[in-house]
Amino acid sequence: MLPFAPGAAREILRADPDFVALVGADPSVITTRELPDPLVRPCVTIAAAINRRLNEQVSSVRLMLNAWVPKAELLVDNLGLVIDPEELAWNIAATAGQILDMRRMMGRGPSFEFRGARWRGVWDEGPTTLVDVERGPDNPIYRAVIQVQMNIGKQ
Repeated sequence: MLPFAPGAAREILRADPDFVALVGADPSVITTRELPDPLVRPCVTIAAAINRRLNEQVSSVRLMLNAWVPKAELLVDNLGLVIDPEELAWNIAATAGQILDMRRMMGRGPSFEFRGARWRGVWDEGPTTLVDVERGPDNPIYRAVIQVQMNIGKQ
């Protein structure tokens, strides 16, 4: 059975201390589910966009990772952070890409193990920044999106 690719990325990111320092240790802020409502701190959502079977043993799954950051006032009030929220979203997305990209360390980055499968990622798109004002102009959410191609094979 093909393991849940967004879950693999979630576990890899939750295990990285540099990433946790950006978004926090609460497991709900790195999720394969919906955003917390209200959004009062940075959050990352992970979803599978495309899944291609390359052969009987290997699949290639494109993951979309979204970094979501509330307006600056909430960052200051809730976390004591004084940073542009759009820049923070960018930093979170870029850090996730670096962690998941096998090409780090001059192409010799290790693969990851998750639920009996080996995972190798290639960060190939983004960050792309967006501003979501669906909750009203006084409540913008700053977003940065990356895409990572995860190749999964049995051990």
